[in-house]
Amino acid sequence: MKNWKDKLDIFLAGFEHATDIVGVLVCGSYITGQPTPHSDLDVHIVLDNKVNYRERGNKIIDGLLIEYFANPYKQIVSYFNDDLHDKSLMCQTQFATGKIIIDKVGDVQLLKEEATSMIANFYDASQTVPFMSELEKYFLWDMLDDMQDAYETQRPDYDFLYYTRLNMLLEKYFKCINLPYNTKSIYGSIVDANVRKKYLLGKLPDEGIGKLIVSAITATARCEKIDAYVKLTTAIFDCFGGFCVDGFKLKSDVEV
Repeated sequence: MKNWKDKLDIFLAGFEHATDIVGVLVCGSYITGQPTPHSDLDVHIVLDNKVNYRERGNKIIDGLLIEYFANPYKQIVSYFNDDLHDKSLMCQTQFATGKIIIDKVGDVQLLKEEATSMIANFYDASQTVPFMSELEKYFLWDMLDDMQDAYETQRPDYDFLYYTRLNMLLEKYFKCINLPYNTKSIYGSIVDANVRKKYLLGKLPDEGIGKLIVSAITATARCEKIDAYVKLTTAIFDCFGGFCVDGFKLKSDVEV
């Protein structure tokens, strides 16, 4: 039976733009560990920086789904900067934890070093004092009020609203504490050191909020969900100096 490397070789041999390839990096579970029957092989194909195209696609080789991303060096650097701006670091993590298969001119090693450096600098910067504006707090309060109303009126779409609002709450919290937010890794990053290692994530600065997040994610009964949501929102407010809707106001210049 062929292993993933043999299947990758078959894929690369038949790649339509093979002459433009200057490097290949493989990332994901086959490299970082614990692949499942549903895991695909993530492949970054670095193209000659002179090309003016990029390509993303999938190819099944002997039962293995290969998901590939073909980009010139300059485009990958642009993705790095976009992810940094969005506080995602997904692309950087893939390169930092990935395995170099081909590197004809040294571009893949440079990208790997750049990704590792950006992640380190990001976490250094995240040590600054977290901040949440009063407008952001009002936004979270408004979501909480909507959730309490949906629970008390027994809306049939309560569960849908709960998970969408919980996602928005967590995304806002993680951005305000300057940490990457990825729904695939949030639960695991709190309860499993192996997940933190796989995605190069640190622990949350507040262990209590981490426990509340786990409770909110794993709650099943509607009463458990609203209780977890209220406690989590309140704890997040407390992290940023509290919030009271009575007296909230925002004055700013007109835009026309």
